[in-house]
Amino acid sequence: ENDASWSGKFNTAHTCDYVAENPENRCFFENSEGVTASEACPAACDSSCGSPPATASPVPPTPVTLSPIANPVAPPPTTTGCENDASWSGKFNTAHTCDYVAENPENRCFFENSEGVTASEACPAACDSSCGSPPATASPVPPTPVTLS
Repeated sequence: ENDASWSGKFNTAHTCDYVAENPENRCFFENSEGVTASEACPAACDSSCGSPPATASPVPPTPVTLSPIANPVAPPPTTTGCENDASWSGKFNTAHTCDYVAENPENRCFFENSEGVTASEACPAACDSSCGSPPATASPVPPTPVTLS
């Protein structure tokens, strides 16, 4: 059973219920005493505890019959899924943008914004290795050697 009094050290709203919404990224959270969510929130973090029981719906859903619809005039624009969200920034520092995350992705892709969106979700070009590495910045042209006679 989860510890109802546990919350993360940076935000008291980060309870075991919050951890359960994204355990892969949140079970390492610690409280102010250094107790991790994985210790305090076994129902959220320990896969052997299983999922919380589903609530039964009182009335079975009514089947819906779908009618075919015409294709839209133009297909929606396609993206590679590798574009960073230009508006994303970390919850503790607005300078912690996707460009900042890209400088040290191993340690920063778990950063979250104030809505709980992780850098790994918002910054795929920085965090997702299948997107390839970010474009290299051009290095300055070396000076042309001058021969003095």
